[in-house]
Amino acid sequence: MVKLMKVKVVTHPTGEQIPIILDYDGLPIPAPNEYLLSRRDKSTNTLTRNARELCILYDWLHREQINLREKLTAPVSFNSAQINSVLVEQLRQNKEQSKAVSPITFNQRLTTVRQFISWYMSVLISQLPYSSNKFKSLSERKSIFNEWLSNSFMSSPPSRKYLKKGLNNEESSFLINILDPTSINSFGTSKAVKYRNFISVGLMIYCGLRPGELLSLRVEDITIGAISSVNVVRRKPDIGDTRKPRPQVKRNGRLLEIGNLDLVKCLNKYIVELREILEDKSELESDYLVLSDEGQPLSQASITQLFHLLRNKYNQDLPDNLSAKSLRHTFSSRMEITMRASGLSEQKRREALAHLRGDSSLSSQDVYIAQAVEESAIKALRQYQTNLVKDNN
Repeated sequence: MVKLMKVKVVTHPTGEQIPIILDYDGLPIPAPNEYLLSRRDKSTNTLTRNARELCILYDWLHREQINLREKLTAPVSFNSAQINSVLVEQLRQNKEQSKAVSPITFNQRLTTVRQFISWYMSVLISQLPYSSNKFKSLSERKSIFNEWLSNSFMSSPPSRKYLKKGLNNEESSFLINILDPTSINSFGTSKAVKYRNFISVGLMIYCGLRPGELLSLRVEDITIGAISSVNVVRRKPDIGDTRKPRPQVKRNGRLLEIGNLDLVKCLNKYIVELREILEDKSELESDYLVLSDEGQPLSQASITQLFHLLRNKYNQDLPDNLSAKSLRHTFSSRMEITMRASGLSEQKRREALAHLRGDSSLSSQDVYIAQAVEESAIKALRQYQTNLVKDNN
């Protein structure tokens, strides 16, 4: 039986979930795990991806029978060919499908490996006296390795993929209609599930919630009344939440008004009547808003599966990129267009989008502003060409 290197997510007593890398004997590998712990401010998903990327490095080291610490500090260390021709090529390969990975995936792997080696060499250097010759030689070696790896990044041709990320008006309307729980032919297996699906997608497309934010909502975070709202709250890790990865609110919390009456009515009916039907299917009670068919807090995998089923069943009317991310992009781009039409300045729109999306960076809103500008330009071009033909007639 072939032994495999594994990544295991460990739940700490504080409620934090942090992945660890296990070697072929099932034992933790100290250096990369210490590196992951040093980045524990990152999300569990990000750290898990980093761990899998470092597994590629350690798989290569194992096959070549290289002890990383000894090799980094040896008088004769890695040469350019070992880094650029061997290690980098390992990072390019998709072992499961026997083909090269995309430039984005490769660059992510390369970034993680480069940052880890730089971190590890900094740790080794810090253990040496500043005045020693080895301190200086290792510092120089660190800079050389960093340069070699940095030079291997792949450039992707410029594109305007952001125009394809969201749903257009027809696709958005179709999605809402086929999930409408009051419709006889709506998608879903039972009344409670239909309402659950509708409010889940509704909160993402109408309020711009991320999957982690949606799945972190408690019943108490929803207010139904004259002014209905959803409160996105950053909380301490819930030790009792056994979902892996555990959903979390990674960005800024915010209070968002829910102005869509259909969504408000469905939320009220789900919370008052139907959520209890789902909860009764589980032995454990839960405060989370969105529950699975079995009555447990819904997982991120279930959200992904929902969009997969919708894409397959309605492939003629829904886009191939239908996902939680595309709904969030739809929300952001439509909000930008709405605010532009209301006369808000570009800076005010950027600030408003950052608030609504829970972002700290204003620059991350530029893609939606750029999209709205281009869509307006295309619309103006079509109108100009139509008027030009009329004038010529």
